[in-house]
Amino acid sequence: MVSSHLGVAPADVLSTGGAERLDIGVGTMGWISGAFFTVLAWLMKRPPQWGTVIGAFAVGFFVNVALDVVPEPELLAARIPMLVFGLALIYLAISIGVATTLGTGPMELLMLALSDRGMSVQAARWGLEAFVFVIGVSLGGELGVGTVLFVLLTGPVLARTLPPFVKFMGTTVLTAPTGLDA
Repeated sequence: MVSSHLGVAPADVLSTGGAERLDIGVGTMGWISGAFFTVLAWLMKRPPQWGTVIGAFAVGFFVNVALDVVPEPELLAARIPMLVFGLALIYLAISIGVATTLGTGPMELLMLALSDRGMSVQAARWGLEAFVFVIGVSLGGELGVGTVLFVLLTGPVLARTLPPFVKFMGTTVLTAPTGLDA
């Protein structure tokens, strides 16, 4: 999504803006924001698991590496599939990561902590996306149609993908309604 230059996920709006302001890598800024979300979730009694910590470091590292090697095409016809593939890949990774219970990503951990307190997955995700979006924009993060799509689609997509993934894996991570019944 970053290389498509059509807009990034709100967490990446935060990461691109923070990286620019602090003169660090986008992945490095992802580590900083990930640590912040993990601590918040932990304070809300949703502690990280080993996969949360390893995943956060791995994602930050691979984002830094990928941005150096993934091409940045100029043609819109090449950039649109990159955006769509990026969205699908993120949703798949979130759904699998949450359902395995080996350790979700930092924002997903905070989403689940909010869900534990009775908020629907959809509402929790929209709230988190809005929060990081506003901060990211204030820092000058990269915006575009992909950002809007991510904000609008992530809550509903996760509300629909998490329950079947959780059921398939035989785990229990959702304690509140997904938002489909709200």
